[in-house]
Amino acid sequence: MTLRLTAHTVTTETDDGAVLLSQRTGDYWQVNHTGAYALQCLLAGHTVEQVAEEFAARYDIAPAQAREDLTALTDQLRSSGLVEAD
Repeated sequence: MTLRLTAHTVTTETDDGAVLLSQRTGDYWQVNHTGAYALQCLLAGHTVEQVAEEFAARYDIAPAQAREDLTALTDQLRSSGLVEAD
């Protein structure tokens, strides 16, 4: 699964991570540094599995937990209409 921002979504980095804004609805999401890095990796074409493996090693967590967290993030962003998947 490859993620991309929807045509009406803009994102910007902040001191705390990043903000995604839907120019269509005015809704926005703020993600922390870890969420911003995960989103950056996913938007660059990495799979959830690849990012989960990196996060498991980097943050010393179980790979299954990393996958679950990343899937929850992507599901929420998709249901909010901020990203779409191929």
